[in-house]
Amino acid sequence: MTDKEKILGTLLSSIADEINITPTMQDKAVSSYTAVGKWIGDGVDYDVKIMPQGSMNLGTVIKPIDDRDDYDMDLVCLLKNGRYLPLKDIKNLVGDRLKENATYGQKLEKEGKRCWTMQYDVFHMDVLPCVPKDGYFIEPNSTAIKLTHKISDGMYEPRYSNPYAYHKWFDNRMKDILLLEKRAFAAQNKTEIDKVPTYKMRTPLQKAIQLLKRHRDICFQNASDYAPISIIITTLAAWSYNGETNVYEALCNILERMPQHIECRDGIYWVENPTMPEENFADKWNAVPNKRTAFMGWLGRARKELIDNPLACFGMDGIAEEYKKYLGERPVQRAFNAVGDKTRVARERGELTINGLTGGLSASTKHVGYPVKEHTFWGE
Repeated sequence: MTDKEKILGTLLSSIADEINITPTMQDKAVSSYTAVGKWIGDGVDYDVKIMPQGSMNLGTVIKPIDDRDDYDMDLVCLLKNGRYLPLKDIKNLVGDRLKENATYGQKLEKEGKRCWTMQYDVFHMDVLPCVPKDGYFIEPNSTAIKLTHKISDGMYEPRYSNPYAYHKWFDNRMKDILLLEKRAFAAQNKTEIDKVPTYKMRTPLQKAIQLLKRHRDICFQNASDYAPISIIITTLAAWSYNGETNVYEALCNILERMPQHIECRDGIYWVENPTMPEENFADKWNAVPNKRTAFMGWLGRARKELIDNPLACFGMDGIAEEYKKYLGERPVQRAFNAVGDKTRVARERGELTINGLTGGLSASTKHVGYPVKEHTFWGE
């Protein structure tokens, strides 16, 4: 990597931090779903397990573009001993219990196809009622679930998933750097590594996914029906990630490799659920071909607008203007200010290095690196 590519890695990493969910909001979300799980569990005759799924669980949540929008929090509400419940009862048992709570009842929206949704002040919570697929739920080997899909009033059909296994697969795709991150977090917070949740980590894969999702949100602000869904972005990015330690390098390689993991089976486009091969995350591409066309077009835009154009710019002002157009003005400005301040202070102290491991600027004397001479890149 060139020095300029390493610097772009540092800038992209800082932007990803700016669009990440805040620790305060993270703690509020955990507290909220814990309370919901307790309420449901205390009022039904089933062994209830509440667990987050999706971006909240993987550490890839991003702030909404508009402050008036809210965060999306997905929860699994597993009735561990409810295997023989009729499909309709699986869904309604959870919904009826939520309606019994005065607070939750006011937040509750009408029944969705698969979830019950509660609207909070800054996030909405999608609660997915389900039971074990094979009759029992035992971590880590038997964790598939059966959920219900409403097709009409009073009519349901079974669907299957395995969010627990997907989370484990996602962790494994970045296992080496994730372990380093968790060790550092555990040491700093005086806790055990096994108790450190993935959603508190900030790996290059997580940050690359956040940047892609943010770029997607801005690109499709006026065409949301064709916006690539997060599970496809996350799955293809995780398959394409190869342990890169720099966000710029990770993003480059992910964008290049993503198409390699899109299959065409007998004329049907397929993005396989890595933990449940019979599930096709891209099933809607076949029903609405323009969705696939939009996805492939977006991949090309992401490469051009996040990698090629900024790389061709000279000076921080030019790079900042490029990223503001495609990642948002306020987070990009805050990120550039933070990197600039850190760089200036480190340079004045003679501590600024380009780090050979992380591939970015380092302002710490604890890392082995090469001193950075007076610059011409920053354009000051």
